Amino acid sequence: MPFPPPTVDEQVTSREPLMAFRLLKDDLRQARNLDLYIVVAIAVVVAVLGVFNVVDPRILAAATLAVLAVMATSMLASRHQIDSVRMMLDRMAATEAGNVPAERFLTQRHTDLDNELATASDIALVGVTLTRTVRDLLPVLDRRLQAGGRVRVLLIDLESQAHQEAVARSKKADAPDFYRHRVSSTVDLLRVLASTAADVSALQLRVLPFVPTFGLCLIDPGERHGRIHVEVYQHRTLEPNPSFSVRANRDGHWYDLFRSQFETLWDSARPLALVTGVPAAEGAEE
Repeated sequence: MPFPPPTVDEQVTSREPLMAFRLLKDDLRQARNLDLYIVVAIAVVVAVLGVFNVVDPRILAAATLAVLAVMATSMLASRHQIDSVRMMLDRMAATEAGNVPAERFLTQRHTDLDNELATASDIALVGVTLTRTVRDLLPVLDRRLQAGGRVRVLLIDLESQAHQEAVARSKKADAPDFYRHRVSSTVDLLRVLASTAADVSALQLRVLPFVPTFGLCLIDPGERHGRIHVEVYQHRTLEPNPSFSVRANRDGHWYDLFRSQFETLWDSARPLALVTGVPAAEGAEE
């Protein structure tokens, strides 16, 4: 009479010694868990010596205590490793939930814009005056315009009350015309750019009748690799403005929000001509 085939449990049980041997072999080859294997070997030796009364009981007792001490040390090390892994998992879970420290996503200022703009074909800037930004980026903006790129800029409108509103919100403005002079300086720089641009309509300027609540730098906003730097404007303080960045391929909803905010601001602004003889409407076409 043929024997019935082994059950699944029997097959697993028969493989356990082989699997244990393979694990032992891999651990020894890679020098893993050596302390535990040494403890096991010593414990076996101590047990055999105790059974056959080969050595003095006091020596066996001391050896047993030594084995226990090694085991306790190993357990403490394992617990520390488990605690470290648990902390890392908690941090990862907090990051996924958006519960991260502000220092991890807020910065004082984006300082690497030159490199980020070096290959951009579509650039947009939003600010109160953007005097320092445009001055610092003037060479790279010129190169992008010469390469056929598009640059759009939004500032406050000097013909509105926006510059007075900006003075009221600022702690560093020491005169009613403080922002008027700065905006005029930025417009002059943009006119220099426009005068050398290969395409007059590639550089567009519009002005807002109010002070925006944040500054923006959009880099290829319609592309998968697009990114937007956001600068949060403050009220009557000399502290640097907190900034953060969003990416098209990472931040989904929030990226779309700030991209949409730029277009809303752009539609709310008045076109301003940069080149003499070229109507503002032509220079502001999208």
